[in-house]
This record gives sequence, structure tokens and C-alpha cells, in this order.
Amino acid sequence: MWRLIVLAVLLIIMYFLVRNAVRGFFQKRQDVVRAGSGGSSELVQDPVCGMFVPKEGAYFIRNADRTHFFCGESCRNIYEKKVSSA
Repeated sequence: MWRLIVLAVLLIIMYFLVRNAVRGFFQKRQDVVRAGSGGSSELVQDPVCGMFVPKEGAYFIRNADRTHFFCGESCRNIYEKKVSSA
């Protein structure tokens, strides 16, 4: 009886491992298709974290002489605090 229980537990573990691996494979394939099918999109680098983001979807701050682009609102807020304290 205990062998049957151990076998069932191992099968359940294998099921979840295979399911996650398949999901990860298809998610990566979708990212490749999505990145290649959108046409040319200019990437800009976030000055806080260094991440590259598409320019059209990025958060930004316009100064008198330059526009700074950010990956998210949190990086933009960090930059604003750093600039205002300087």
C-alpha cells in the first residue's frame, strides 16, 4: 500500500514539473513572436535600474534640455527624489 502512495506522489510531482516546463517553453516562444512582429520600436534605457524599455510605453520626465525614460513609476519616483535632493 505504501508503494502505491509513493508512486502516486511521484506521478503528481512529475505532472507539475512537466506542466511548468511546457508552459515555460510556450511562454518564451510567445515572447519571441511578440518581439519580432511589432515592427521597429526604439528602446530606451532607464537611468535608475538600467533596463531597456520600448520608448512608446515608457514612463518619462521632461526637463528643460532632456527627456528621461523609465521602466516604471517606481524608478521615475526614485529619480525624482534623487534630482530634487541634489
